[in-house]
Amino acid sequence: MAETIVASITDIARAAFASQLQMGRAFTITSFVTGSGGNDPGDPNTALTPDPTLTSLPSQTFGPTAVATITLTTPYCVEVDCALGLLDAVGPLSNLGLIATYTFSPVAGDPLVGTTFLFAIANRPLTVKTDSETIAFSVLINF
Repeated sequence: MAETIVASITDIARAAFASQLQMGRAFTITSFVTGSGGNDPGDPNTALTPDPTLTSLPSQTFGPTAVATITLTTPYCVEVDCALGLLDAVGPLSNLGLIATYTFSPVAGDPLVGTTFLFAIANRPLTVKTDSETIAFSVLINF
């Protein structure tokens, strides 16, 4: 069964939404990364509040790798399914970042098309993933 975690969108994602409305650019969540920078260093059982000003995942140790599925669960919530295989992200694990890619622009030659950005961050208490386990995440993003 998948572990459900809630992610917070970044300031870059908010700017991308504004650009979508103003310029007609399109983007989609394409991949995810994981790391070990999402817990309180003094208390590994406490997840930190995600910092929306970040442009990369703190202490990234794995990825990017493709997301499995993206589902609109309600008009205000998107669910992104991510899976770590046996040899993926072995070691400390306490955060996950969703990566989005600009896929379209009505402006010919727009240099943003094809570029990626950190869309959302989910922090969790520190665990250690071994090479004998797989982990599935159901990442919820509320708008």
